[in-house]
Amino acid sequence: MEIKKFILQFLGVNCYLVNYKNKYFLIDPGSEFEKIKEYILNHEIKLEFILNTHGHYDHISAVPELVQEFSIPFYVHEKEEEIITDPQKNLSSTFYPNELSLKTYNLIKGDFSKDFLIPGLEIMNLPGHTPGSILIKMEEYLFTGDVLFKDSIGRTDLPCGNNRAMNDSLRKIKRFDKSFKIFPGHGPESTIETEIENNFFLKNLVF
Repeated sequence: MEIKKFILQFLGVNCYLVNYKNKYFLIDPGSEFEKIKEYILNHEIKLEFILNTHGHYDHISAVPELVQEFSIPFYVHEKEEEIITDPQKNLSSTFYPNELSLKTYNLIKGDFSKDFLIPGLEIMNLPGHTPGSILIKMEEYLFTGDVLFKDSIGRTDLPCGNNRAMNDSLRKIKRFDKSFKIFPGHGPESTIETEIENNFFLKNLVF
């Protein structure tokens, strides 16, 4: 598997271009459409789809342009529909003068999806930061979005956040093999073992 990380200027979102089993897709293209597009074109990459960990503005704002540019589908969990279509809930009304309400999207159903679009790609609904936050798993690689960061977790005081749900989601993350690698929505990579040892929230499950 190949992973190219773009650290985007707007709020430092990590956007990942992943090549898994010869299928390329994007995770969380939150801004800088031109930068992402140029990389894909310059490397002659056939992009298959976009998959988002959740629907906050800083993670979705480049989605409409990329969907149009490459004629590809965009996927988000069904519990995020109210967020991606509501400028107040996706926070674009706070940051973006024109506001953002996505019109073209495909919904991921249920709490767990095995072999989603690609054999071996698994999706787990882990609410707390938002109702439809997901963890994306491929082998020992975990893309955690804004649920789990290195040494921290995502906020639960934003629209649709939930402390109790976050606590339950963190318990599920702790069950993964300690050697698994974490690729978060913001900040540097880590491992499950490192976070169990050093992340105050994961260690103590404070909610």
